[in-house]
Amino acid sequence: MCGSTEQPYATVTTDSGGSVRHRQVCQRCARCDASAVVRRPVRMCVRCDRTTDTPVIVSEVHQNSGPGFNVYACRDCASHFPPQPDVIDLL
Repeated sequence: MCGSTEQPYATVTTDSGGSVRHRQVCQRCARCDASAVVRRPVRMCVRCDRTTDTPVIVSEVHQNSGPGFNVYACRDCASHFPPQPDVIDLL
């Protein structure tokens, strides 16, 4: 990370001497670094099956063993899903 606490972070890809390096930096640093290529988040919408570069998390799937995963929707379809419950309310 670049040391900034400014959210959201961007994944930046740089090519330094033939090796590709991915790192997380704040949006301001990503815009200032001319040698960096910013990868936009691209996900498939669970409702309309289109890819979107502005994904919204509409659900979190938890697993008994191993990592869970997030379910994404595009901005247009996200309003069709119920809001996620607060974790504190579930306790």
